[in-house]
Amino acid sequence: MKKLAIAAVLISLLTPLTSLAAAQQQDMEHMSVTYRTPLEYAIYQYTTDLLNSFKLQLRADIHLQARMNIQQMYQEQSFTDNTLNADQQETIPVRLTGATTSAE
Repeated sequence: MKKLAIAAVLISLLTPLTSLAAAQQQDMEHMSVTYRTPLEYAIYQYTTDLLNSFKLQLRADIHLQARMNIQQMYQEQSFTDNTLNADQQETIPVRLTGATTSAE
């Protein structure tokens, strides 16, 4: 008889907790749907495509501009063989440069 009473008390204690957890889970998910007309969707799609192409073009322009800037800096900082004096035009032996010669 004691075991039956203890089981009944435990069941009655646990029942409100499980129903409380189930009630909280019901309010967690909420979804709203907005229906658009075909014209509104077409305008949205066109705008999205236009913005994506603009982003791609901007990325390509940035890459091209960076390449042009690097080329310009290289040309400003580099020197040609014509501007070297005789001391600077000495040739470096192949064994010191690490370059390999082709077999003949």
